Amino acid sequence: MTSARFQLRVRRTLRITLAWLFVGLVTVLFEQSLLERYGLEVGVEGALLDHAWRYLLAGLAGGGTYIFLLRDRLRAYPFLQAFGMVAALMLFIVGITHAVMPAINDPDALPAQRLFSLQFLGVYLYWTLLMGGTMLIVRINDQYSGGGLAYLAGRYFKPRSELRIFMFLDMRSSTSIAEKLGHVRYFKLLNDVFADITDPVVDSRGEIYQYVGDEMSMSWPLRKGIASHRCIDCFFRIQEKLKRRSAYYKSEYGISPVFKAGLHYGNVTTGEVGLVKKELIFSGDVVNTAARIQNSCNAHGVDILISRELLDVLRLPKDKFRVREIGEIGLKGKKNAVGLWTLEPIAP
Repeated sequence: MTSARFQLRVRRTLRITLAWLFVGLVTVLFEQSLLERYGLEVGVEGALLDHAWRYLLAGLAGGGTYIFLLRDRLRAYPFLQAFGMVAALMLFIVGITHAVMPAINDPDALPAQRLFSLQFLGVYLYWTLLMGGTMLIVRINDQYSGGGLAYLAGRYFKPRSELRIFMFLDMRSSTSIAEKLGHVRYFKLLNDVFADITDPVVDSRGEIYQYVGDEMSMSWPLRKGIASHRCIDCFFRIQEKLKRRSAYYKSEYGISPVFKAGLHYGNVTTGEVGLVKKELIFSGDVVNTAARIQNSCNAHGVDILISRELLDVLRLPKDKFRVREIGEIGLKGKKNAVGLWTLEPIAP
């Protein structure tokens, strides 16, 4: 696991832990209000402290287990099927807890009595639904490529102007590959390729924007994209991942997929469109320009092209990248020529 991926998963685990801690504190306040309603004496401070530690540890253990161990495996399944697997796992965990930890439950009851009780059923349903809700939120966040929380918070309910980097990817020789494989196997190829590409994008803090046939586009807020030249590293991580998986693709499909990329940055308007099927879109010249830069890769025999404007703000370290100027190029639909450059990493 790369350092960037590990740090990202730690942050997600901590966010889950904080969310569970909040749920736990709300739960104890609700429980205490019910007890007071029936005239029972309650110690709110002690209950809050007890639940805080319990949910803090549960969040770290449960959230960490899901993010580090289960998420990658379960995202290959539909949500309901994945939730069923987690529900079965929770049945085992809660069952063991009730059977072997009588101090938490009824110390005088036999293990079988503790397992077949309303208390056990309530605890099991509570923690299973909490885990299921966590899974759903994580999936929504993945669905919006890391922007799920921004969507739920309504960040883009009203359009806003942003400086963003865009990268457009396109698979080389896609037409001939599609003819060779047929549409069913070609679809499976694309599914495998896009699955392999996802982790490098996520690790580089990128947001997947669209899939269009064999093309994929992604973006970064400017500061995130230029920090540690993530937008450039993303492309070379994709290349490395596909090279490592080359043997699989050759044995399964008889080809080794290769992608070309075009990158540009600029001001865009970001906002949600639609009523029934809401979608986040970016409107601005930078999107079309990045796509046309990618289309110029074949003409210049390179795998990656970036605009002069983006190169200037990246300030790439000379000991890590070899940069070569392509020149001023007239792009279709553009009045002014665009300065294009290509680059490659320098082996350590």
